[in-house]
Amino acid sequence: MNKKILSLLMTAVLLLTSGITAFADTEENGLLTEPSSQATEVQKETTTKKEPTEKEKQEAQKQLEEQQKQLEANLADAEKKLAELEKSSKLTEEYIDTLDRKIGYINEQLTILEEQNNSIQLDINKLKPSVKKNQKQLDELSAQVEKTKKELDSLEKKFKSVYEAYCYRLRVMYVSGDYNILTALLSCKDISSFLTRYEMIKSVSKSDTELLKEVNAQMDEIVTMQNGYDEQLEKYRKAKKVLDSQKASLEAKQKAVEKNSREIAQKKAALATDRAESDALLAELTAQNQQYTEFRNEDEELIAAVENEIQSLISGLKNPDEVTTAVQSDKDKANKTTVKINKSDVYSKSDAVLNMTYPVPGHYGVSAGFPNYSSGKYHGGIDFPCPTGSAVVAAQDGIVINVQRLDYSYGYYVMIYHGTDSKGRSVVTLYGHNSSILVSNGQSVKRGQQIAKSGSTGNSTGPHCHFEIRFDGERVNPTNYLSR
Repeated sequence: MNKKILSLLMTAVLLLTSGITAFADTEENGLLTEPSSQATEVQKETTTKKEPTEKEKQEAQKQLEEQQKQLEANLADAEKKLAELEKSSKLTEEYIDTLDRKIGYINEQLTILEEQNNSIQLDINKLKPSVKKNQKQLDELSAQVEKTKKELDSLEKKFKSVYEAYCYRLRVMYVSGDYNILTALLSCKDISSFLTRYEMIKSVSKSDTELLKEVNAQMDEIVTMQNGYDEQLEKYRKAKKVLDSQKASLEAKQKAVEKNSREIAQKKAALATDRAESDALLAELTAQNQQYTEFRNEDEELIAAVENEIQSLISGLKNPDEVTTAVQSDKDKANKTTVKINKSDVYSKSDAVLNMTYPVPGHYGVSAGFPNYSSGKYHGGIDFPCPTGSAVVAAQDGIVINVQRLDYSYGYYVMIYHGTDSKGRSVVTLYGHNSSILVSNGQSVKRGQQIAKSGSTGNSTGPHCHFEIRFDGERVNPTNYLSR
């Protein structure tokens, strides 16, 4: 073989060897990082700090629980005392007062339970839309994750066939080795055969390079899609964790409401029983000693409604020259009568208005005083027991501003405006539980003039007169202003 042919052979071997080496280096660099190694990376979760408002709720809940414990202790003491008193007799003021205190404790417990339920229900109302929204988001994420997973599986399947073909070529090249390639070239009989084989080897090498590029491209695509899939999956897991937490919280709150509701129902049933017993015993006791007064377990909402109407009426009575209105009928509150106040009918900035006479002449005994009943419950006036039909008189000169006939609260009652004291305070008296009323709105009355007949209408255990004095709407102790 001449020098020219040898030179060509050496050049070809060098070119082929460098191409194969570069091909091998590329293959090695491309396979060092597997897609699965990147797919296993997971971001660390960050802890979410509780909002101050949630902390405040927990503190408030703790306070309520402490109040409940104290009330339970008070109830236990009341029950113990009732059991002891019952051994001698239930028909005593001490037993009834203790029973009323027990009723008060149960009322406080009901208030706390209802406040808890209202607060929990507000949380539930806020949580439900959030749960619904997050569930929708989670469903969308689930669909995205499932779609990406299918695409990734398809791509990996496609990659597998290309990768296997590439690996086969590597094995063939490894088995053949550089010697066989050189032998194939040197065994050529002439330059034409040499060049033909060289072109064939170069073509195969080019094909292998393109196959490698395809392998690397598909692998990069898999890595990118795998990363995207991992991000979607992590987002889904976080969203599911939030949703699961919300659902658990919602379920716990709903169970708490149900538990409280059952307890409320049980306590209301017990309360109704205790109230009925208290009223029955009080009626029997007051009938026995003729010390009639009011039942102590009247509906708080009814009491509040009557008081609101009274305060609304009194609020415009400071100046005797003002015009006020009074509700003529409880059944027809829209029908109002205008009452004109004349200076000659009432006092104007004079303490003489405070010199009042007893509302039921000849009956000065008090069955319930101001400001509380013996049980401790608020009582805004004085009760004077007297036979039904006894004369009820105006405690001082004035003008009738309100006549009401109710089957609850004060029953048939009269309110009289007497003018203002030296401090400019409006002075109003109230006479409740009458059997009949002898005056009407706007009528002027004199001190000691009969305005009604005593009775036991409304919330009453028996015939008596409930008497109140109010300065600017605030109830005061009548005994400080009464004289015979």
